[in-house]
Amino acid sequence: MNRSVQSSDTKPARGPVIWITIFLAATIVGGAWYYQASRRPAESSSPEEPVAPSTSTAKPSVATKAAAEDSELRQLTPEEIAKAPRPPAVIQATSRVAATAAPASARAQPTPYTQQLVAGLAQLDLTRGPITAEQAAQWKLGLKTLTEQGAAAVPAIREFLEKNLEFDYTAVKGAEALGHSSMRAAMLEALQQIGGPEATEVMLQTLHTTTLPSEIARLADYLERQSPGQYRPETVGAINEVLAMASSGQLPGWDVAPLFPVLAKYGDPASLQQLQSQWKYYTTMALAGLEGGQGIPALVRQAQEQAGSRNDFALQMLAQQATTYPEATAALIEQARANQITDSTWRKIVASLAGDQFFMGTRPADAGIVPGMRTYHIAAGNQNFYSQPVASTGADPRIPQRLAVIDQLLAATSNAFARQALQQTRESLARVP
Repeated sequence: MNRSVQSSDTKPARGPVIWITIFLAATIVGGAWYYQASRRPAESSSPEEPVAPSTSTAKPSVATKAAAEDSELRQLTPEEIAKAPRPPAVIQATSRVAATAAPASARAQPTPYTQQLVAGLAQLDLTRGPITAEQAAQWKLGLKTLTEQGAAAVPAIREFLEKNLEFDYTAVKGAEALGHSSMRAAMLEALQQIGGPEATEVMLQTLHTTTLPSEIARLADYLERQSPGQYRPETVGAINEVLAMASSGQLPGWDVAPLFPVLAKYGDPASLQQLQSQWKYYTTMALAGLEGGQGIPALVRQAQEQAGSRNDFALQMLAQQATTYPEATAALIEQARANQITDSTWRKIVASLAGDQFFMGTRPADAGIVPGMRTYHIAAGNQNFYSQPVASTGADPRIPQRLAVIDQLLAATSNAFARQALQQTRESLARVP
């Protein structure tokens, strides 16, 4: 207890001292809370992940999570998409570990000129309405000038990245003219263009510390381009660390979708299946996308071991891959002959055979409206994904293979609903030029 509070009652200053002591204590506690709060990830979604993030910071129970994941997929309406929360323009990203770079005295220091260039880029005003064409042009010129400094620009870029500060441009009207989704994305691309050991060192340092899923995916791409295969173990390790943080509730509201396509390139079926209880849909799509069809056997087992609506998404992914991998077609035929496929699941299988393809994450807002596109959100694991006809991205070269798979399923099933849906889809595909 404070000594001034224990002093004799004869001291006239006792009352003011008590109130001053209480005020100081409250100030210290409040300051400590603010410091800790400022180091936590934003409660809204991270940059580039704007659709329907989960706002609850409480980890759901196993029963609640399982029920939400296995429920019928519900397509988001345009109104829900339009009303979805947007990420804040400025966020304080959380680091996983302390930076492991060399001490400041042992590494190159930024020049005043490159520091000024970075500061100019960071000072873009995101609060006063749409970004004008003039502002965008000036910003792009500043980024170009910074990149042209080559290795001399790297220390200033490193200095900014180490602040763990992010400026998200996706929530600002007119920002598409900048050509980058965020300030950190622009800095990382500058490093990629500069190249060399200094830039690579900063990218690796950022990979080891960042918690932003989109940033890890971007770094994985850049590092793979520079040295194919060399940094894959470090990339997978970074992804596993961030997923562990998300699973334990340390990244509330963040969408980890960008990490799963990277795991589909560098991961393995066993590791992916360990994530299925937390992110059922992301994991299933990643298994379907594993190189060389490595994930198809796991999807086949999932379809065989589960029944009813619990295996519908696995069957849908098998249908999506049926024109590429015969094992996927064989699994569909086996389920059809055993009459193990419900009508609602048949509807989804036929949609995939017709050409619907699933993509993880939220579709870019500036990509325009695509006929037949559907957007989905699953509260468990904050999973966001969308589907659209493959023909919307160009000609569909696999129509003959799709027709062949449909013919085999028509011969295998006696389900009247399935036969009608398959036949209608076959006739529609046959009319495509």
